Amino acid sequence: MAQFLPFRGLRYSSDTDLSAVICPPYDVIKGDARDKLIERDAHNIVAVELAARYGEQATPDQYQQSADLLAHWISEGVLQRDDSSYYLYEQEFAVPGTSETAKRRGVIGALTLEEFGEGVQPHEHTMSGPKADRLELLRATQCNISPIFGLVADDDAWIELLLDSVAEIKPHGVATDGDGTVHRLWKITDDETVNGIEAGFANENILIADGHHRYETALNYMREQREKAGENWTGAEAANGVMMMCVSMNDAGLIVLPTHRLIKNVEPEKVANLPESLKQSFDISPIEGGAAALNKALSEEGGAAKLGLHLPGQTYLLTLRESNAQSALEKLDVSVLHSLILQNELGIDADKLAAGQHVGYTIHAAEALDKVENGEAQAAFLMRATPAKQVAQVAQASDKMPQKSTYFYPKLMTGLVLRPLN
Repeated sequence: MAQFLPFRGLRYSSDTDLSAVICPPYDVIKGDARDKLIERDAHNIVAVELAARYGEQATPDQYQQSADLLAHWISEGVLQRDDSSYYLYEQEFAVPGTSETAKRRGVIGALTLEEFGEGVQPHEHTMSGPKADRLELLRATQCNISPIFGLVADDDAWIELLLDSVAEIKPHGVATDGDGTVHRLWKITDDETVNGIEAGFANENILIADGHHRYETALNYMREQREKAGENWTGAEAANGVMMMCVSMNDAGLIVLPTHRLIKNVEPEKVANLPESLKQSFDISPIEGGAAALNKALSEEGGAAKLGLHLPGQTYLLTLRESNAQSALEKLDVSVLHSLILQNELGIDADKLAAGQHVGYTIHAAEALDKVENGEAQAAFLMRATPAKQVAQVAQASDKMPQKSTYFYPKLMTGLVLRPLN
């Protein structure tokens, strides 16, 4: 069973404007966003987290530059080492599509690394490219730059109650990101709360909500270090752990958004023929009114799997006519899409999906439709959100959803705390 432990984190000095130095997770920093973050503040953590622009292949020299920069910031005192701590991380944010605000709280600690199934469960498949990049960065920096996002059942609400008590004092760090989300961090060092958190996590299984690539990368790095150490490996090494933020499944701020699919580089005739070929399995209804109308149709009650399809100048609601689905995984909209449409109709099998050349992703429905209309994508499939409870059911059955099946909102920011491995 994995252990969830405190660690000696690295944090920006108290005179730093945290809002200027944090950044989103590496995989959502696209285009020139990296450059703009560094222009705002040369100490923005993105300069370490992304050795090159996302999607570009970094060179060995660029990974080393990330490592050298991190070491330089530590020597300058820009980043300073804490005593052994847990950290409460709170996000206050506007709920997309509503006028409401919400708060989500979690505790950041170091999770000892276990193979999947040994107290740690994934829920998505991963892609090879990001894992290679993350491993090179970890080798160079020997530091967990950003936290993985985990979920715990917390059936007795013990963890939630502990975090409520911590949040009563002034936070040790506050930042506001470009979307207006407020990020607060508390350092937790008092023995009573530390012992309470350790006890609360003692028998908890952890479901990875976001950060599958980083967890698998940490496993691979640990195996490398264990092999180098040979018989001297004890299991207490820092490399046998990874920084993770764990949230209770009961947290009222646990928001999951749908991740829509963009189809590209597929034989044009196959895409154009979808409205006809899909009639064998789906009831197909034309929709007028763009993304808003399609989202409304998707949200209407009904137990059958539903998908939105947009082709140039054409929008449809797809409702699965019959299903022999037995498992929690097979019943999901995203599984229906991947098995009946992407694979059977468009020839995008698991290997092609993992390679990342045929399917793109966005959480914005209007953006998905626009990309089809301007020729950046051949088709778009709009999805409904997968509730967190269903995600847990899939993981508990030892199944995995296709990659990018969920989007837990908001993303955890990088730079509030780092975890060195030395």
